Amino acid sequence: MADWHAVQSRFVDHPKGAVREADELVSSLLRARGYPVADFDRRAEDISVNHPRLAEYYRSAHGVALRMGWDEISTEDMKTAMIEYRSLFEELVQIQRPGRIKAVA
Repeated sequence: MADWHAVQSRFVDHPKGAVREADELVSSLLRARGYPVADFDRRAEDISVNHPRLAEYYRSAHGVALRMGWDEISTEDMKTAMIEYRSLFEELVQIQRPGRIKAVA
C-alpha cells in the first residue's frame, strides 16, 4: 500500500506523472498476480472473469494514460483514472496468489 500512497500523493503537483505511475504500478501488480504481460486486451478480459466492474475501471483508466501523450486530458479525467486505478490496486492486493494458503490464527 505504501507504493500506492506514494503515487497518489504526487497527483496534486504532477497529475500526468501520477497517472502514468499508477498505470505502471497496476500493470506490475497484475504481472505479479499472473495476468498476461504483453497484451492489454487479454489482461483486461482475464480480469473481467472475476472482477467485471474492475475490468471496466482498468480499461477506462488505461485509456486515459494512453491518451495523455496525444490529447489534452482534463484534470477531472485524470482524477477519475486515479480513483479507478486505486479501486483496482486495492482489490488486487487482497487477492491470494495461486498455491498460497492463508495462515489461520
